[in-house]
Amino acid sequence: MAAPDTFTIVDIRNESETKAGKFFKQAISIPLPELRERAKEIPVDKPIVVHCAGGYRSAAGSSILEAVLDTKAEVLDMSEAVNELKKS
Repeated sequence: MAAPDTFTIVDIRNESETKAGKFFKQAISIPLPELRERAKEIPVDKPIVVHCAGGYRSAAGSSILEAVLDTKAEVLDMSEAVNELKKS
């Protein structure tokens, strides 16, 4: 991802997955099952990128954040692009 500092990155993988390593050092880790309750912890001063391990959970996570944050920030789903990141 170009210029990751221009985004708030939310890693919605489970704790066991994040222990294996982060894709982005500045990512906020909130597992998908906790996302709705913890969404207010996410800064809304720049666009939010949601990622998981393979791209499937990020769609659900993005939808949750769009609903809970009520358009206070643009929410982007990294989707399957995360797989390209893992290759590099």
